[in-house]
Amino acid sequence: MKINNFRLFQDDDTPIPFPPSPNIGGTLAPDMLIIHFTVGANEAGAIAWMTNPASQVSSHLLVGKEGAITQLVPFNRIAYHAGTSAWKGRTALNRYAIGIELDNPGQLKCVSSQWTASFKQVYPDEGVLVAKHKFGATTYGWPKFPDVQLESATALAALLLQTYKLTEIVGHDDVAPRRKWDPGPAFPMDDFRAEVFRRAAELNGADQKPAP
Repeated sequence: MKINNFRLFQDDDTPIPFPPSPNIGGTLAPDMLIIHFTVGANEAGAIAWMTNPASQVSSHLLVGKEGAITQLVPFNRIAYHAGTSAWKGRTALNRYAIGIELDNPGQLKCVSSQWTASFKQVYPDEGVLVAKHKFGATTYGWPKFPDVQLESATALAALLLQTYKLTEIVGHDDVAPRRKWDPGPAFPMDDFRAEVFRRAAELNGADQKPAP
């Protein structure tokens, strides 16, 4: 993948799907990345919601369960993904952050011995991590993120870090604790963060190598 004029493209110059969200603000000069989950049944529903003016929400990117990437907001424009938020003395983090949404139903409740989403869909036990959130006392089910989705998000995040010199990767729950639960305990944040920074450093090294 590559970035050209604040838009994402495949290496062969094929543009990544871009249904533009109307829910955008002014100019963005990002220095951090915020990871979210959608709390929805599928990526089509999440895209429809984030491109609906009535929702007043958006994110720069969505990564589906099968690894497909959709861009909704150019990387030089503010997206409305963080809401009331704070990190290291700064507030209103939409002004500083690129947002990535991961297609995932979010926390599940046990209903009649079945892990059930807010929209009533049931998820099999083998695909669910049972855990307490780091900011919560109640045990919930947390749908696991498929490897292909995590790999796509990792490659994408590394490109964003390398391109925009981002210095922070955080979860929505880090910047809005107890108000938001995403990306939750099933997301391997520590491993993800380490791998993204490693790959971004490799991309920087490749850019600095002299041409053969």
